[in-house]
Amino acid sequence: MAPASLAVLRAAGKQYARQPTNVVLFVVLPPLFVLALGAAISTFSDVLGGNLTERTSTALAALWAAALLSGSASFFIVSASRRADERLVIAGMQRRAVVVAHAAGAAIMAAAAGTAGFAIVLLTTDIASPAHLLAAVVIGATAYSAAGVALAFVIRGDLEGSFVIILLFMFDAFIAGPLGGADGFWPNLFPLHHPSQLVVDAALNAEVSAESYVWSASYTVLLVGVAAMAHKWRLG
Repeated sequence: MAPASLAVLRAAGKQYARQPTNVVLFVVLPPLFVLALGAAISTFSDVLGGNLTERTSTALAALWAAALLSGSASFFIVSASRRADERLVIAGMQRRAVVVAHAAGAAIMAAAAGTAGFAIVLLTTDIASPAHLLAAVVIGATAYSAAGVALAFVIRGDLEGSFVIILLFMFDAFIAGPLGGADGFWPNLFPLHHPSQLVVDAALNAEVSAESYVWSASYTVLLVGVAAMAHKWRLG
């Protein structure tokens, strides 16, 4: 990574860490979702018509925590640095350096959030395929990181951006995912649908569906492309 990109990435990280709420969310959200919501998700699934066990619910909670945390964090990081990025480009910094910095920041956040949730699940639950679970959680977190970056260049207000991310997550988790036993084509339109299927498979089976991997990766690549286009549009 070029020195200019490293400087932008370091500045964005410091800005994120200066907000105590961000640090508290990163520390509290994964264990809160995994430990407190695992059994509740299983019970709620029965009410909605799903068939999640406590083990699959715990694994699914790790995916939810990673996605929500990485998506909101990426949105706030890019949103807070948007004006500074524009000034840097005007001052002569290459747009590519700014794009690379934000892409690296989103990837780091997705990997960190995914690994945190995965570690808690691994310590508390018997998982049939830990490697597939980690991959699925990180893929889902990366998809939401890309969505958060894209939204930061379209939505100016922090409150509005938070609302959109939470609304997307609620539809994704409670309606389009395995919680309610969603079927048909329309659940495929949500970024966590296929990673959720991977998580459930990884919790119960040593092997998972290759088709779910293809769909999950394709959707994530699509969101990364949308985020790159939004970045290019805003920075000119």
